[in-house]
Amino acid sequence: MYESFFGLNKKPFQITTDPSFLWMGKKHREALSTLKYGVMDNKGFLLLTGDVGTGKTTLINRLVEDIHGKAYTAKIPDPGLSKYDFYRMVSRYFGLPIEVRTKSDFLEPFSRFLNDAHEERKSVLLLIDEAQRLKHDLMEEIRLLSNLERQDVKLLNIFFVGQNEFNSILLQPENRALMRRITITYNIDPLDRAETCEYIRHRLKTAGAAYEIFSSAAMEEVFEFSKGFPRQINIICDLAMFFSSQVAKRTINRKIVNQCRERISFTVDESPAETENNIRAPAPKTRYRPIQKERWPWFTAARVFSVAVVLLVLGGVVYFTPDLVKDRARQWVRETYRTYFPITGEPSGSEQPVVDASQTADPGMATVDRHPFPETEKTPLAVEPRLRMPGRPPDLRFPETVDGPTRPTPAAKTAPTSVPPAAAVATPPSEPPDPADAIDWLLKKRSQELNP
Repeated sequence: MYESFFGLNKKPFQITTDPSFLWMGKKHREALSTLKYGVMDNKGFLLLTGDVGTGKTTLINRLVEDIHGKAYTAKIPDPGLSKYDFYRMVSRYFGLPIEVRTKSDFLEPFSRFLNDAHEERKSVLLLIDEAQRLKHDLMEEIRLLSNLERQDVKLLNIFFVGQNEFNSILLQPENRALMRRITITYNIDPLDRAETCEYIRHRLKTAGAAYEIFSSAAMEEVFEFSKGFPRQINIICDLAMFFSSQVAKRTINRKIVNQCRERISFTVDESPAETENNIRAPAPKTRYRPIQKERWPWFTAARVFSVAVVLLVLGGVVYFTPDLVKDRARQWVRETYRTYFPITGEPSGSEQPVVDASQTADPGMATVDRHPFPETEKTPLAVEPRLRMPGRPPDLRFPETVDGPTRPTPAAKTAPTSVPPAAAVATPPSEPPDPADAIDWLLKKRSQELNP
Protein backbone atom coordinates (compact mmCIF):
# COMPACT_ATOMS: atom_id res chain seq x y z
CA MET A 1 0.00 0.00 0.00
CA TYR A 2 2.77 2.45 0.90
CA GLU A 3 5.66 0.83 -1.00
CA SER A 4 5.42 3.15 -4.01
CA PHE A 5 5.18 6.25 -1.80
CA PHE A 6 8.50 5.47 -0.08
CA GLY A 7 10.07 3.87 -3.19
CA LEU A 8 10.36 0.35 -1.74
CA ASN A 9 10.38 -3.01 -3.44
CA LYS A 10 8.28 -4.73 -0.73
CA LYS A 11 7.05 -4.14 2.76
CA PRO A 12 9.96 -4.13 5.23
CA PHE A 13 8.05 -4.85 8.45
CA GLN A 14 5.91 -7.88 7.68
CA ILE A 15 4.90 -10.13 10.57
CA THR A 16 5.80 -13.28 8.59
CA THR A 17 9.12 -14.99 9.27
CA ASP A 18 10.98 -14.11 6.09
CA PRO A 19 14.65 -15.28 6.37
CA SER A 20 15.78 -12.60 3.92
CA PHE A 21 14.95 -9.91 6.51
CA LEU A 22 16.80 -11.63 9.34
CA TRP A 23 19.05 -9.11 11.00
CA MET A 24 22.18 -10.88 12.17
CA GLY A 25 23.21 -8.97 15.23
CA LYS A 26 25.83 -10.20 17.62
CA LYS A 27 23.35 -12.31 19.59
CA HIS A 28 21.74 -13.84 16.51
CA ARG A 29 25.06 -14.64 14.82
CA GLU A 30 26.25 -16.41 17.94
CA ALA A 31 22.98 -18.35 18.25
CA LEU A 32 22.99 -19.38 14.58
CA SER A 33 26.62 -20.54 14.68
CA THR A 34 26.08 -22.55 17.88
CA LEU A 35 22.98 -24.30 16.59
CA LYS A 36 24.51 -25.02 13.19
CA TYR A 37 27.50 -26.64 14.89
CA GLY A 38 25.20 -28.83 17.02
CA VAL A 39 23.31 -30.08 13.97
CA MET A 40 26.28 -30.76 11.70
CA ASP A 41 28.23 -32.50 14.48
CA ASN A 42 25.25 -34.68 15.50
CA LYS A 43 25.06 -33.50 19.12
CA GLY A 44 21.64 -35.06 19.72
CA PHE A 45 19.30 -32.76 21.65
CA LEU A 46 19.43 -28.98 21.15
CA LEU A 47 17.37 -26.25 22.83
CA LEU A 48 16.60 -22.67 21.76
CA THR A 49 14.46 -20.51 24.10
CA GLY A 50 13.33 -16.91 24.16
CA ASP A 51 10.41 -14.68 25.02
CA VAL A 52 7.45 -14.16 22.69
CA GLY A 53 8.44 -12.17 19.61
CA THR A 54 12.24 -12.37 19.99
CA GLY A 55 12.72 -13.99 16.56
CA LYS A 56 13.12 -17.68 17.37
CA THR A 57 11.14 -18.93 14.39
CA THR A 58 12.95 -16.58 11.99
CA LEU A 59 16.28 -17.86 13.30
CA ILE A 60 15.47 -21.55 12.81
CA ASN A 61 14.15 -20.81 9.31
CA ARG A 62 17.55 -19.29 8.55
CA LEU A 63 19.22 -22.37 10.01
CA VAL A 64 17.19 -24.69 7.80
CA GLU A 65 18.10 -22.58 4.78
CA ASP A 66 21.83 -22.70 5.61
CA ILE A 67 21.97 -26.49 6.10
CA HIS A 68 19.84 -27.24 3.04
CA GLY A 69 21.45 -30.07 1.08
CA LYS A 70 23.50 -31.18 4.13
CA ALA A 71 20.68 -32.54 6.28
CA TYR A 72 17.15 -33.90 6.15
CA THR A 73 14.86 -31.65 8.16
CA ALA A 74 11.30 -31.94 9.42
CA LYS A 75 9.55 -29.21 11.39
CA ILE A 76 6.62 -29.91 13.73
CA PRO A 77 4.84 -26.52 14.13
CA ASP A 78 2.47 -27.66 16.90
CA PRO A 79 3.45 -30.56 19.18
CA GLY A 80 0.10 -30.74 20.92
CA LEU A 81 -0.56 -34.14 19.32
CA SER A 82 -1.23 -37.68 20.37
CA LYS A 83 1.53 -40.25 20.10
CA TYR A 84 0.41 -41.82 16.82
CA ASP A 85 -0.47 -38.47 15.23
CA PHE A 86 3.06 -37.36 16.03
CA TYR A 87 4.51 -40.47 14.35
CA ARG A 88 2.35 -39.93 11.27
CA MET A 89 3.42 -36.29 10.93
CA VAL A 90 7.12 -37.14 11.29
CA SER A 91 6.77 -39.86 8.64
CA ARG A 92 5.05 -37.50 6.21
CA TYR A 93 7.56 -34.65 6.67
CA PHE A 94 10.53 -36.98 6.15
CA GLY A 95 8.82 -38.52 3.10
CA LEU A 96 8.44 -42.06 4.47
CA PRO A 97 5.77 -43.98 2.44
CA ILE A 98 4.28 -45.81 5.43
CA GLU A 99 0.95 -45.99 7.22
CA VAL A 100 1.27 -45.80 10.99
CA ARG A 101 -1.22 -47.79 13.04
CA THR A 102 1.10 -49.04 15.77
CA LYS A 103 4.43 -47.95 17.13
CA SER A 104 6.27 -50.77 15.35
CA ASP A 105 4.83 -49.55 12.04
CA PHE A 106 6.84 -46.36 12.55
CA LEU A 107 10.04 -47.45 14.31
CA GLU A 108 11.32 -50.01 11.79
CA PRO A 109 11.02 -47.82 8.64
CA PHE A 110 12.30 -44.77 10.52
CA SER A 111 15.36 -46.67 11.76
CA ARG A 112 16.21 -47.70 8.17
CA PHE A 113 15.79 -44.06 7.08
CA LEU A 114 18.29 -42.88 9.72
CA ASN A 115 20.89 -45.47 8.69
CA ASP A 116 20.50 -44.60 5.03
CA ALA A 117 20.99 -40.90 5.81
CA HIS A 118 24.16 -41.72 7.71
CA GLU A 119 25.46 -43.68 4.74
CA GLU A 120 24.81 -40.60 2.62
CA ARG A 121 26.73 -38.51 5.18
CA LYS A 122 23.72 -36.36 5.87
CA SER A 123 22.37 -35.32 9.25
CA VAL A 124 18.72 -35.73 10.25
CA LEU A 125 17.14 -32.81 12.13
CA LEU A 126 13.71 -32.95 13.77
CA LEU A 127 12.56 -29.41 14.70
CA ILE A 128 9.82 -29.11 17.32
CA ASP A 129 8.47 -25.57 17.51
CA GLU A 130 6.37 -24.30 20.45
CA ALA A 131 7.95 -26.95 22.66
CA GLN A 132 6.25 -25.58 25.79
CA ARG A 133 3.07 -27.30 24.56
CA LEU A 134 4.61 -30.77 24.82
CA LYS A 135 3.02 -33.21 27.23
CA HIS A 136 5.03 -35.55 29.39
CA ASP A 137 4.04 -38.77 27.60
CA LEU A 138 5.01 -37.35 24.20
CA MET A 139 8.28 -36.03 25.63
CA GLU A 140 9.09 -39.55 26.73
CA GLU A 141 8.39 -40.89 23.23
CA ILE A 142 10.71 -38.25 21.74
CA ARG A 143 13.41 -39.14 24.24
CA LEU A 144 13.17 -42.80 23.28
CA LEU A 145 13.61 -41.88 19.60
CA SER A 146 17.11 -40.70 20.44
CA ASN A 147 17.99 -44.32 21.28
CA LEU A 148 18.02 -45.02 17.54
CA GLU A 149 21.79 -44.56 17.25
CA ARG A 150 25.05 -46.28 16.54
CA GLN A 151 27.88 -46.84 18.91
CA ASP A 152 30.01 -44.08 17.43
CA VAL A 153 27.47 -41.49 16.26
CA LYS A 154 24.01 -40.06 16.88
CA LEU A 155 21.65 -40.67 13.97
CA LEU A 156 18.91 -38.18 14.94
CA ASN A 157 19.18 -34.54 16.08
CA ILE A 158 16.13 -33.24 17.94
CA PHE A 159 15.85 -29.46 18.15
CA PHE A 160 13.45 -27.96 20.74
CA VAL A 161 12.34 -24.35 20.14
CA GLY A 162 10.12 -22.85 22.83
CA GLN A 163 9.37 -20.00 25.17
CA ASN A 164 11.16 -19.47 28.46
CA GLU A 165 8.66 -21.52 30.46
CA PHE A 166 9.89 -24.65 28.70
CA ASN A 167 12.97 -24.48 30.93
CA SER A 168 10.72 -24.85 33.96
CA ILE A 169 9.00 -27.83 32.34
CA LEU A 170 12.34 -29.55 31.83
CA LEU A 171 13.27 -28.99 35.48
CA GLN A 172 10.30 -31.02 36.68
CA PRO A 173 11.33 -34.37 38.25
CA GLU A 174 9.48 -36.49 35.68
CA ASN A 175 11.42 -34.81 32.82
CA ARG A 176 14.92 -34.98 34.29
CA ALA A 177 15.91 -37.86 31.98
CA LEU A 178 15.23 -35.72 28.91
CA MET A 179 16.86 -32.62 30.41
CA ARG A 180 20.16 -34.47 31.00
CA ARG A 181 20.37 -35.43 27.33
CA ILE A 182 20.31 -31.83 26.04
CA THR A 183 23.83 -30.92 24.94
CA ILE A 184 23.45 -27.37 23.53
CA THR A 185 21.16 -24.63 24.78
CA TYR A 186 20.81 -21.00 23.78
CA ASN A 187 18.50 -18.19 24.93
CA ILE A 188 17.66 -15.14 22.77
CA ASP A 189 17.23 -11.86 24.63
CA PRO A 190 15.42 -8.73 23.33
CA LEU A 191 17.37 -6.07 21.45
CA ASP A 192 18.85 -3.05 23.21
CA ARG A 193 18.41 0.56 22.06
CA ALA A 194 21.29 0.60 19.57
CA GLU A 195 20.36 -2.80 18.14
CA THR A 196 16.78 -1.64 17.64
CA CYS A 197 17.93 1.27 15.46
CA GLU A 198 20.19 -1.02 13.43
CA TYR A 199 17.35 -3.53 13.06
CA ILE A 200 15.02 -0.85 11.60
CA ARG A 201 17.68 0.44 9.19
CA HIS A 202 18.53 -3.12 8.06
CA ARG A 203 14.95 -4.01 7.18
CA LEU A 204 14.38 -0.73 5.35
CA LYS A 205 17.58 -1.19 3.34
CA THR A 206 16.65 -4.79 2.50
CA ALA A 207 13.26 -3.54 1.23
CA GLY A 208 15.01 -1.03 -1.09
CA ALA A 209 14.86 2.25 0.86
CA ALA A 210 17.09 4.96 -0.65
CA TYR A 211 17.11 7.23 2.44
CA GLU A 212 16.53 7.02 6.19
CA ILE A 213 12.76 7.04 6.56
CA PHE A 214 12.65 7.00 10.39
CA SER A 215 14.23 9.87 12.29
CA SER A 216 16.43 9.22 15.32
CA ALA A 217 13.71 10.45 17.68
CA ALA A 218 11.15 8.18 15.99
CA MET A 219 13.40 5.14 16.42
CA GLU A 220 13.89 6.05 20.10
CA GLU A 221 10.12 6.10 20.51
CA VAL A 222 9.84 2.74 18.75
CA PHE A 223 12.24 1.23 21.27
CA GLU A 224 10.31 2.70 24.21
CA PHE A 225 7.17 1.00 22.92
CA SER A 226 8.62 -2.35 21.82
CA LYS A 227 11.24 -2.84 24.58
CA GLY A 228 13.46 -4.44 21.95
CA PHE A 229 11.11 -7.26 20.85
CA PRO A 230 11.35 -7.60 17.05
CA ARG A 231 7.69 -8.51 16.62
CA GLN A 232 6.53 -5.34 18.36
CA ILE A 233 9.04 -3.31 16.33
CA ASN A 234 7.53 -4.65 13.11
CA ILE A 235 3.98 -3.88 14.24
CA ILE A 236 4.49 -0.24 15.17
CA CYS A 237 6.87 0.54 12.27
CA ASP A 238 4.46 -0.87 9.71
CA LEU A 239 1.59 1.21 11.13
CA ALA A 240 3.78 4.34 11.28
CA MET A 241 4.71 4.00 7.60
CA PHE A 242 1.07 3.64 6.66
CA PHE A 243 0.02 6.78 8.59
CA SER A 244 2.95 8.74 7.19
CA SER A 245 1.92 7.86 3.65
CA GLN A 246 -1.63 9.01 4.39
CA VAL A 247 -0.47 12.48 5.50
CA ALA A 248 2.14 12.64 2.70
CA LYS A 249 5.19 12.80 4.97
CA ARG A 250 8.24 10.96 3.65
CA THR A 251 10.11 11.16 6.97
CA ILE A 252 8.54 9.64 10.08
CA ASN A 253 9.00 11.69 13.25
CA ARG A 254 8.25 11.07 16.94
CA LYS A 255 4.75 12.55 16.70
CA ILE A 256 3.60 9.98 14.13
CA VAL A 257 5.02 7.11 16.20
CA ASN A 258 3.19 8.42 19.30
CA GLN A 259 -0.08 8.53 17.39
CA CYS A 260 0.39 4.93 16.27
CA ARG A 261 1.36 3.91 19.77
CA GLU A 262 -1.93 5.22 21.14
CA ARG A 263 -3.88 3.17 18.59
CA ILE A 264 -2.26 -0.16 19.42
CA SER A 265 -1.76 0.22 23.18
CA PHE A 266 -4.05 -1.51 25.64
CA THR A 267 -5.51 0.47 28.52
CA VAL A 268 -5.18 -1.45 31.78
CA ASP A 269 -6.39 -0.15 35.12
CA GLU A 270 -3.50 -0.47 37.52
CA SER A 271 -4.13 -1.25 41.15
CA PRO A 272 -2.84 1.48 43.51
CA ALA A 273 -1.50 -1.13 45.92
CA GLU A 274 1.34 -3.35 44.75
CA THR A 275 3.87 -5.43 46.65
CA GLU A 276 7.64 -5.19 46.37
CA ASN A 277 7.76 -8.09 43.91
CA ASN A 278 5.40 -6.28 41.52
CA ILE A 279 2.52 -8.54 42.53
CA ARG A 280 -0.88 -7.04 43.02
CA ALA A 281 -1.86 -6.79 46.63
CA PRO A 282 -4.86 -8.90 47.73
CA ALA A 283 -8.23 -7.26 47.55
CA PRO A 284 -9.53 -5.89 50.89
CA LYS A 285 -11.65 -8.34 52.81
CA THR A 286 -15.35 -7.51 52.81
CA ARG A 287 -17.77 -8.90 55.31
CA TYR A 288 -20.37 -11.09 53.72
CA ARG A 289 -23.90 -9.97 54.34
CA PRO A 290 -26.67 -12.33 53.30
CA ILE A 291 -29.47 -10.94 51.22
CA GLN A 292 -32.35 -9.87 53.43
CA LYS A 293 -35.67 -11.15 52.26
CA GLU A 294 -38.43 -8.59 51.99
CA ARG A 295 -40.91 -9.01 54.84
CA TRP A 296 -44.64 -8.86 54.29
CA PRO A 297 -46.38 -5.67 55.50
CA TRP A 298 -48.88 -7.65 57.58
CA PHE A 299 -46.02 -9.17 59.58
CA THR A 300 -44.89 -5.75 60.81
CA ALA A 301 -48.44 -4.74 61.65
CA ALA A 302 -48.96 -7.96 63.62
CA ARG A 303 -45.78 -7.38 65.59
CA VAL A 304 -46.85 -3.83 66.53
CA PHE A 305 -50.29 -5.09 67.58
CA SER A 306 -48.73 -7.80 69.80
CA VAL A 307 -46.53 -5.27 71.61
CA ALA A 308 -49.53 -3.01 72.18
CA VAL A 309 -51.58 -5.86 73.67
CA VAL A 310 -48.77 -6.82 76.06
CA LEU A 311 -48.41 -3.23 77.24
CA LEU A 312 -52.16 -2.95 77.85
CA VAL A 313 -52.22 -6.17 79.88
CA LEU A 314 -49.27 -5.08 82.03
CA GLY A 315 -50.83 -1.67 82.59
CA GLY A 316 -54.11 -3.27 83.68
CA VAL A 317 -52.37 -5.57 86.12
CA VAL A 318 -50.51 -2.67 87.72
CA TYR A 319 -53.61 -0.44 87.82
CA PHE A 320 -55.97 -3.00 89.36
CA THR A 321 -53.50 -4.37 91.95
CA PRO A 322 -54.98 -3.84 95.52
CA ASP A 323 -53.45 -1.06 97.59
CA LEU A 324 -52.84 -3.52 100.42
CA VAL A 325 -50.33 -5.47 98.33
CA LYS A 326 -48.59 -2.25 97.32
CA ASP A 327 -48.38 -1.09 100.92
CA ARG A 328 -46.90 -4.40 102.03
CA ALA A 329 -44.24 -4.12 99.34
CA ARG A 330 -43.39 -0.58 100.44
CA GLN A 331 -43.20 -1.67 104.09
CA TRP A 332 -40.88 -4.55 103.22
CA VAL A 333 -38.54 -2.29 101.24
CA ARG A 334 -38.55 0.29 104.06
CA GLU A 335 -37.71 -2.21 106.76
CA THR A 336 -34.98 -3.79 104.66
CA TYR A 337 -33.39 -0.39 104.05
CA ARG A 338 -33.51 0.56 107.75
CA THR A 339 -32.04 -2.76 108.79
CA TYR A 340 -28.88 -2.50 106.70
CA PHE A 341 -28.55 1.29 106.60
CA PRO A 342 -29.51 2.51 110.12
CA ILE A 343 -29.75 6.24 110.82
CA THR A 344 -29.02 7.84 114.17
CA GLY A 345 -32.18 8.48 116.14
CA GLU A 346 -34.25 5.72 114.50
CA PRO A 347 -35.07 2.29 115.91
CA SER A 348 -33.24 -0.81 114.69
CA GLY A 349 -34.68 -3.41 112.39
CA SER A 350 -35.78 -5.61 115.29
CA GLU A 351 -37.79 -2.83 116.83
CA GLN A 352 -41.45 -2.20 116.16
CA PRO A 353 -42.32 0.93 114.19
CA VAL A 354 -43.96 3.80 115.93
CA VAL A 355 -47.65 3.53 115.23
CA ASP A 356 -49.93 6.51 115.59
CA ALA A 357 -53.37 5.00 116.14
CA SER A 358 -55.07 8.29 116.79
CA GLN A 359 -54.68 9.30 113.14
CA THR A 360 -56.64 6.33 111.81
CA ALA A 361 -60.32 5.75 111.90
CA ASP A 362 -60.05 1.98 111.77
CA PRO A 363 -58.62 0.50 115.02
CA GLY A 364 -57.17 -2.33 112.97
CA MET A 365 -55.20 0.04 110.79
CA ALA A 366 -52.30 2.30 111.68
CA THR A 367 -49.99 4.76 110.05
CA VAL A 368 -46.26 4.19 109.85
CA ASP A 369 -43.59 6.82 109.32
CA ARG A 370 -42.16 6.33 105.83
CA HIS A 371 -38.72 7.88 106.59
CA PRO A 372 -36.11 7.88 104.99
CA PHE A 373 -38.18 8.07 101.79
CA PRO A 374 -38.96 11.63 100.78
CA GLU A 375 -42.75 11.20 100.97
CA THR A 376 -44.40 12.93 103.95
CA GLU A 377 -47.77 11.30 103.58
CA LYS A 378 -48.95 8.52 105.89
CA THR A 379 -49.84 5.21 104.36
CA PRO A 380 -52.39 3.03 106.13
CA LEU A 381 -51.04 -0.37 107.05
CA ALA A 382 -52.90 -3.28 108.59
CA VAL A 383 -51.48 -4.46 111.92
CA GLU A 384 -50.28 -7.92 110.98
CA PRO A 385 -47.21 -10.04 111.80
CA ARG A 386 -44.12 -8.39 110.38
CA LEU A 387 -41.73 -10.00 107.97
CA ARG A 388 -38.80 -11.80 109.53
CA MET A 389 -35.57 -9.98 108.71
CA PRO A 390 -32.03 -11.30 109.23
CA GLY A 391 -30.44 -10.36 112.55
CA ARG A 392 -27.67 -7.84 112.93
CA PRO A 393 -24.03 -8.92 112.79
CA PRO A 394 -22.17 -9.09 116.13
CA ASP A 395 -20.54 -5.94 117.47
CA LEU A 396 -16.80 -6.19 116.74
CA ARG A 397 -14.66 -4.23 119.19
CA PHE A 398 -10.90 -4.31 119.61
CA PRO A 399 -9.59 -4.86 123.15
CA GLU A 400 -8.17 -1.84 124.91
CA THR A 401 -4.53 -1.83 126.04
CA VAL A 402 -3.42 -0.91 129.53
CA ASP A 403 -0.77 1.68 128.88
CA GLY A 404 -1.69 2.91 125.43
CA PRO A 405 -4.31 5.34 124.45
CA THR A 406 -7.64 3.81 123.84
CA ARG A 407 -9.86 4.37 120.92
CA PRO A 408 -12.77 6.51 121.93
CA THR A 409 -16.02 4.68 121.78
CA PRO A 410 -18.84 6.28 119.91
CA ALA A 411 -21.59 7.85 121.95
CA ALA A 412 -24.53 5.69 122.70
CA LYS A 413 -27.54 6.28 120.64
CA THR A 414 -30.54 7.88 122.14
CA ALA A 415 -33.26 5.34 122.03
CA PRO A 416 -36.94 6.30 121.88
CA THR A 417 -39.00 6.08 125.01
CA SER A 418 -40.85 3.07 123.68
CA VAL A 419 -37.68 1.03 123.16
CA PRO A 420 -36.30 -1.06 126.08
CA PRO A 421 -32.78 -0.28 127.31
CA ALA A 422 -31.52 -3.73 126.29
CA ALA A 423 -32.34 -3.02 122.69
CA ALA A 424 -30.44 0.23 122.81
CA VAL A 425 -27.27 -1.58 123.97
CA ALA A 426 -27.33 -3.83 120.90
CA THR A 427 -27.26 -0.86 118.54
CA PRO A 428 -24.10 -1.08 116.40
CA PRO A 429 -21.62 1.81 116.20
CA SER A 430 -22.40 4.48 113.70
CA GLU A 431 -18.94 4.14 112.02
CA PRO A 432 -17.39 0.85 110.87
CA PRO A 433 -14.01 -0.12 112.39
CA ASP A 434 -10.94 1.21 110.60
CA PRO A 435 -8.63 -1.55 109.26
CA ALA A 436 -5.62 0.75 109.75
CA ASP A 437 -6.35 1.01 113.49
CA ALA A 438 -6.59 -2.76 113.71
CA ILE A 439 -3.18 -3.17 112.10
CA ASP A 440 -1.64 -0.56 114.42
CA TRP A 441 -3.09 -2.36 117.40
CA LEU A 442 -1.72 -5.72 116.28
CA LEU A 443 1.77 -4.32 115.72
CA LYS A 444 1.77 -2.58 119.11
CA LYS A 445 0.67 -5.74 120.90
CA ARG A 446 3.40 -7.80 119.21
CA SER A 447 6.06 -5.26 120.23
CA GLN A 448 4.88 -5.45 123.87
CA GLU A 449 5.18 -9.24 123.85
CA LEU A 450 8.71 -9.08 122.51
CA ASN A 451 9.79 -6.28 124.95
CA PRO A 452 7.93 -6.85 128.25
